[in-house]
Amino acid sequence: MRGISWCLLPLQVPLQFSPSFDETLTIIAGAIVLGGVIWYLGTYLQSYVRTEIAEIVRAGLLLVLATFVSFVLLNRWNATTDALEIAGFVQIGVDTGVRVLLSVVLFVAAYTVTRVLKGLLLGVTRSTTQVTSAHQRRVSFYISQIVLYTLAVFGTFALWGFELSNLLLSAGVLGIILGLAFQSTLASILAGFVLMLSRPFDVGHWVRIGDHEGFITEITVNHVRLRNLDGEHVILPNEAVGNRTIINRSVEGKLRQRVEIGIDYDVDPERAGDIALEAIADLDEIMTQPAPQVFPLRFDDSAVVLDLRFWIENPTPQRKWQSVQAVIHSVKSAFKREGIKIPFPQREITRRGAGDAVRIRDVEPTEARRDQSK
Repeated sequence: MRGISWCLLPLQVPLQFSPSFDETLTIIAGAIVLGGVIWYLGTYLQSYVRTEIAEIVRAGLLLVLATFVSFVLLNRWNATTDALEIAGFVQIGVDTGVRVLLSVVLFVAAYTVTRVLKGLLLGVTRSTTQVTSAHQRRVSFYISQIVLYTLAVFGTFALWGFELSNLLLSAGVLGIILGLAFQSTLASILAGFVLMLSRPFDVGHWVRIGDHEGFITEITVNHVRLRNLDGEHVILPNEAVGNRTIINRSVEGKLRQRVEIGIDYDVDPERAGDIALEAIADLDEIMTQPAPQVFPLRFDDSAVVLDLRFWIENPTPQRKWQSVQAVIHSVKSAFKREGIKIPFPQREITRRGAGDAVRIRDVEPTEARRDQSK
C-alpha cells in the first residue's frame, strides 16, 4: 500500500512540492513494474489476436506509460522548462535525469513506430492482391527500422550535448573498421537487400541455385534456406547466392518438358508424330495450352529421334515426373497399337573360319531385316 500511495502521490500533492530521492525511486520502480505487466499482457494477447496487432498495442501502452512517468517526474522536479529547452537543442545546464527521461521516451517512440510499420507492411494489411511482394514489404520494414533507430541514437547523443559532426566522423571511422572486420557478414547482408529488391525468387518457389535444387523456405538479410529434393535443408549465404546462376522454375506458373522418342527408319516421322500428339492430347497431367509439339530431332544409330514437347502447370518435381511417366506410357501404347516399332541397337556376329577371330559390328535395323530376308 505504501508503494501504491507513492505512485498516486503526484496526483494528490501540488506540483511545486520538492521531491525526495525516495519518491523518485518509488515512481521509477512503479513504472518498471507496470512496464513488465504491459509486456506480459502483450505476450498473452498474442494468443487471441494477430501478433502484429498485439505488438502495436503493447508498444503503444509502453509509450503512453513512459510519457506519463516522464511528465510526472519532470513536474516533481520542477524541470519542465529545462526539458523544453533540451528538446529545442538549447545548450544549457540541466539535470541528468531529464536527459535520461527524454532519451527513454525517444527510444520507446522509435520502438512504437517500428511495431506499427511492421503491422502495416508485414501483417495487418497484407493481401494477395497487393502489387508489392513480400520481399519488397520486408526490405521496406528493415530499412525503416534502421532509419528510425539511427535517428533515435543520434537524437539521444544530441540531447546529451554531443556534436553531431564529431559523431558522424566517428561513425565513419567505426564503419570502416567494422567493414574490414566483418567483411563477409556485411557483404551477405548487402546481398540480402539486393535479393529482396531484385526478387529472383520467393518463399515456396522451386529453384536451382548453383548445384543446389529445391524449394525456398526462408529468406533473410543474411542467408537463404532451401529444402532440396531429398528433404535436406541447405543454408546458403546471400553473397554466395548472388554470385551463382539462379534458375526459377515456379515464377512463370508453367514449365516445358521434353521426351525423346526413337522410331524405326521405315516409319514416316510425320505420321508417328501425329500419333504421339493424339495419344497425349487428353492427359490430365499436361496442359492443352500451349499445345504439345513434336519435332524430328536427329538421325540416331538405330532410329530417327523425335522430340516431344509439352507443358505442365504449377510445376513441382512430382508433377514433372508424373507428366513424363504418363506421356511415355501413353505414347508407347499408341505406337504398339499402330504397329510403330521403337528400335534398339543391334549387333551382328560373324565367323569366317575355324582359325579366324570372331568379328562383331553394329548394324542398322533396316540392314538386319534385309539380311534376314535373304
